[in-house]
Amino acid sequence: MNKKQNGSISAVGYTWAPYWMRGALAFVVGVLLYEAGMIALDVHLEYFMGMASFNLSWIFAMSAFPMAVGIVIGLIYGFGAKYLAHFPPAAVMLWHYQNINFAEIPDGAYLLPWGMWIMFVILQMEFCAAGGFIGEILIRKRYAWDNGSVLQGDSDPLPEDDFDEASGRKG
Repeated sequence: MNKKQNGSISAVGYTWAPYWMRGALAFVVGVLLYEAGMIALDVHLEYFMGMASFNLSWIFAMSAFPMAVGIVIGLIYGFGAKYLAHFPPAAVMLWHYQNINFAEIPDGAYLLPWGMWIMFVILQMEFCAAGGFIGEILIRKRYAWDNGSVLQGDSDPLPEDDFDEASGRKG
């Protein structure tokens, strides 16, 4: 009996866990990484403080950071992570926007209007999805392209046609 028959099957072969388990773990890890990164960068995307809002940590939090979180999600989940990676930044940002303590808003800062804030949410989701796509490529390269573990089709190949090599037509 082949040892690989006990593993979970996916589009790229055998994986370490079923889709639902990898999805749940990738979502939780994505939420925790995103939240920890925003706390470490001290960025509050729901506040607006004029031009003082747009510093280097804000730019990093709006672009490279969600992409890095998406790559981690892609490495955990595998094929389909570009869809799953949309949800962790949306969940964290929605939680922060809905649970604002107005006493903690810094002086000179304003809560962004819903319409402007949703533009930031969509941007975060798309950067994270791009990272999820990169993570899919990395995990597919690691587990499918290099060792040939991609599942082959279960149909029979078509019969070879007889070609006349001189004319290139059927003989």
